[in-house]
Amino acid sequence: MSRPPHEKTAEARDRRVLELWERLVEVEQRLIPTGLHVFGRAGDTRECADLLRAVASYDRPECGARALNDLIAEGLGLGAYEKLLEDKSEQGWRVRANVDEVLRESIEIFLRDGAGRARLWLHENARVETEDSFKVFELLSGIREQLRTSGELDGLARSLRGEYVEPGPGADIVQNPAVLPTGRNTHAVNPYAVPSHAAYARAERVVGLLLERHRAEHGRVPRTMALVLWGLDNIKTQGEGVAQALWLLGVRPLRDSLNRVTEVEPIPLERLGRPRVDVVMTVSGIFRDLFGATMMLLDKAVRSVAALDEPPEMNPVRANVAERVREGGCTAEEAQLRVFSNAPGSYGTNVNFMVMDSQWESADALGDLFVTRKCFAYGRGPGGRALEGREARGALARALSRVEATYQNVDSFEVGITDVDHYFEYLGGVSKAVEQHARARPAIYLADSLSREASVRTLPEMVRLETRAKTLNPKWYEGMLGHGFRGVAEIESHVTNTFGWSATADAVDGWVYEEVARTYVLDAEMLGRLSSLNPHSARSLVARLLEAEGRGFWEAEASVVEKLRDAFSSLEDRIEGVA
Repeated sequence: MSRPPHEKTAEARDRRVLELWERLVEVEQRLIPTGLHVFGRAGDTRECADLLRAVASYDRPECGARALNDLIAEGLGLGAYEKLLEDKSEQGWRVRANVDEVLRESIEIFLRDGAGRARLWLHENARVETEDSFKVFELLSGIREQLRTSGELDGLARSLRGEYVEPGPGADIVQNPAVLPTGRNTHAVNPYAVPSHAAYARAERVVGLLLERHRAEHGRVPRTMALVLWGLDNIKTQGEGVAQALWLLGVRPLRDSLNRVTEVEPIPLERLGRPRVDVVMTVSGIFRDLFGATMMLLDKAVRSVAALDEPPEMNPVRANVAERVREGGCTAEEAQLRVFSNAPGSYGTNVNFMVMDSQWESADALGDLFVTRKCFAYGRGPGGRALEGREARGALARALSRVEATYQNVDSFEVGITDVDHYFEYLGGVSKAVEQHARARPAIYLADSLSREASVRTLPEMVRLETRAKTLNPKWYEGMLGHGFRGVAEIESHVTNTFGWSATADAVDGWVYEEVARTYVLDAEMLGRLSSLNPHSARSLVARLLEAEGRGFWEAEASVVEKLRDAFSSLEDRIEGVA
């Protein structure tokens, strides 16, 4: 028997309420900056609490510390915390929220009363044995002491005097607490060790989520994807983006006696359990400079998959290469080119500059610029000769014409997709190029691994989350305004970067611009604060909103547009000294 209509309606309502609650919790728990970093100044206690809670949420095998939320869940008899993350019911969310609240309270007690009292409190309230939590609080104690001071000014002074500056790894504190103390000379990573064992293991789960998300939305795994790989991100994660590319292709890295990744080995289809994915990789100039050996490894991975005798529906790399050769005018070696970057010595796509300077007449100009800047192939050419940036515009354009989805990994707590213009420059740029050459808009995904519950989001979802967590969040913008002139510039930068996602991917909802206008311009008091602190950035913010409306990215009411124009004229007069 089918259920009565009112029961179905009630179930749908409850499901919708749960989804909304989940999003609210997501925004609330998002780790965001509440101000700019001031060189040489240590962070405050509030920031310290948020960081320590995030650090304590991950296992730290290098120092024998287990994640506190794991210890709490087990102590309360709830089982593994990972299992709690899989439960999407209302009860599951409430249970997990209780664990997270115990974790939050224990960190507050730690900061107020010390590690000993926090361990006792956990034992009394969550039945966590004090010896089990000893290592994690020992780690947190060390981090807390290092956060109280900053060695940046001393390190700068030593470097200017030509003295030795102690080296240290590059990452954020949550990914790698060993970045502390600050003020050291950041070193990179051994490119022959990329990807690390841990990065390759993490990548399997993320790739699984990515492919499952596409399957749920489009009915199947994508045959061809375009990936963006950055140098600094792969330094911080020891090659997590590289590992994701290998997993999509269905290959594993092989290490020699010196633990160097020098070869790859295809994973059998029966072990992989899915079709392989053809991967077009556009890499940054810094990646090209730092990871030359890795680029050759990625090229080798593509060629090894293309050589496999497998059904076309299970191996689109082989199928696409064969089809390209049949079309004529191309050798098999050239048809296998999948790693592209700038010409040697050149950096960036310049898509961001074209957008920020409003120098584009049509969206196709952005896609054309991306291909022009990124059409230089790396890997092996005819006869096995190394390609060191040979121009191959046609090869990139044809590869992009088959792309169904574009993707980039977001790995840092410190920088999100509206914090810097490089995200829309690269992911937005390649997505626009795909739309132009494939004659269809690709699905655009980002892996958000900034919490224990790694997730894959669509680009519009990510823009909404960043907008709510930062741009429209009073905690964020009041923290920025506390920095005066520079803080207003940061707010304007976020609005411009959000606009960049409209220009390159049409991924911004109209309500985003509406709420930005209401928050920063239509509120007379807020507009007065912005104009008194930095009239130039305030004018740019208003101009960007007017441009978004003029280009059709949002449909604003006539009265709102008139108020924006009045605000722009007033700011112009202020800057020119008329008012």
